[in-house]
Amino acid sequence: MNHPEPTSEGLRRYPETQGYFPDRSQEGAHPDFDLPCTCEKTCASRCAGECGCSACEMQFQEFADEAGFFHHPDDGALDEEGALKAYREVTFVGVPGGTGD
Repeated sequence: MNHPEPTSEGLRRYPETQGYFPDRSQEGAHPDFDLPCTCEKTCASRCAGECGCSACEMQFQEFADEAGFFHHPDDGALDEEGALKAYREVTFVGVPGGTGD
């Protein structure tokens, strides 16, 4: 099966999963080969997928869901502005954009 390839920057951001988003729905960090990181060095250190990167978009969506940003007071949709601000401010060791970068 042919899977999209991650960029060299994607391999740097997700080294433990060969440049692919780790599927956290399974025990361990199994790569989701349908979600390669296609970021370039010019992308934000905590890219949320604005450049078209599926892996980073999924990472952002997972963060927003776990942090409760899908409960916007007006319509229950994603509070994207608030979620993106929080996402870019949070640092995690070993996570793209975190203190382990």
